[in-house]
Amino acid sequence: MFDIFFEILPIFYFLVFCVTFFLRLWAYKETNNKSPLYIGIGFGILALIFLLNIIPYNNVVFGITILMRIIAYLLVLYGVYNFGISLERIAGDNKQNKDLP
Repeated sequence: MFDIFFEILPIFYFLVFCVTFFLRLWAYKETNNKSPLYIGIGFGILALIFLLNIIPYNNVVFGITILMRIIAYLLVLYGVYNFGISLERIAGDNKQNKDLP
C-alpha cells in the first residue's frame, strides 16, 4: 500500500531544516557569533536524516541515523546554551556601563 504522507512529509521536513540551516549560516555571517553556526549545523544534520528516511535502509544505517540525530540535538542544545550565555554577557556589560558615572 502506497501512503503519500510518508513520502512527502520527509521532503517537507528536509526543506524546512534546509531553510533553517541557511538562515543560521547567514546569521553567523552577520553577527560573527558561533551560536547560530552550531544551531545551523545541527539542523543541517537533521535535514540529511529526514532525507535518508525516504530510502529503505538496514539496521546499520538506522544506528548511524540515531547517532547523527543525537549529535544534531546536542549541537542545537549547545548552540542555544551558548546564545543564552552571550545574551547574559551583553546584559551584564550594559548594566556595568549604566553604573559608571
